[in-house]
Amino acid sequence: MKVPVKDSKQLGQLVRLVRKTQGLDQLAAAGLSFNGTTFISDFENGKATVELGRVLRVLEMLGMRLSIDLPIEDISLTKTQQQQLSDILSGSC
Repeated sequence: MKVPVKDSKQLGQLVRLVRKTQGLDQLAAAGLSFNGTTFISDFENGKATVELGRVLRVLEMLGMRLSIDLPIEDISLTKTQQQQLSDILSGSC
């Protein structure tokens, strides 16, 4: 299910919901995502300054995917910009 996320509090609430539906407590989620329980608690409570890399590990561990809607159309990009986008998406940058 795809849902729009407006802020860190909402993202944290969604993570908590998914974690609980998977039968995981914060200790298990922390261990599986190589984080501590304080981080999991802070994240789920919407702390805006949590580290992005650690957030991405939690999302991956729970099977959640993050996507971004870019405010540009592929057709409006120059060839160089199209190549840059391709390199970014392939991870070759």
